[in-house]
Amino acid sequence: MPQEIVSGAYLVLQKGSLVGKRIELWKECTTIGRSRDSDIFLEDISVHRKQARILFTHDGYVLRDDHGSNDSFVNEQVISEQLLNSGDILQFGNTQMTFFANEGTRPFQLPSSRGRELHIGKTPASSTTTIARLHITGTQSPGTMHSIELLPKMIIGRSRECDIFLEDLTVSRHHATLHEVNHGEYEIVDNHSATGTFVNGKPINHCTLHEGDVLQIGNTTFALRFSAV
Repeated sequence: MPQEIVSGAYLVLQKGSLVGKRIELWKECTTIGRSRDSDIFLEDISVHRKQARILFTHDGYVLRDDHGSNDSFVNEQVISEQLLNSGDILQFGNTQMTFFANEGTRPFQLPSSRGRELHIGKTPASSTTTIARLHITGTQSPGTMHSIELLPKMIIGRSRECDIFLEDLTVSRHHATLHEVNHGEYEIVDNHSATGTFVNGKPINHCTLHEGDVLQIGNTTFALRFSAV
């Protein structure tokens, strides 16, 4: 088992298929690459299978290039090893992300999801597709994730193994599950949680979701939005 650390550091995707996604740094060594064994999996043909790693050291977080091809960048500069500062921009292939060193002070963490749980979806064959996102409402602060792109199945809860991780004592470990039931249509199912799942202010066991619906789980509220790309 990898040793788990509590530092509050995280990455926010700024360019790529999952713009806005937040990735919590919770291990002493976080690997990045195109291999599905990577902690942060990037389905990007311009990224090496073993691209880089982020190490937690006494001095802070260090980005180390693992491939030696001069294609790991911090603030547009090629690096082999670099101590990271909050606000640094990392780039691997066509994927760009910003490093944030800490959470700041607040009673609980905003929703987060690690790259090893969420694999980037395949590009549909059709020219137009509908993307569903949960937009976080009412608890945003600078540098935090503002929206989450939905995949066909996502579990929301307080367990770090959940797809959407909520560090909130009012949330059950596996609180609720989101399912895509038809193309572009989602439902949410409450997993017998202790405090309930709410859609538009009403408690639900399961519910088909529509554009603009407001979900509440613990102290976090989300608004469902659809967009065509």
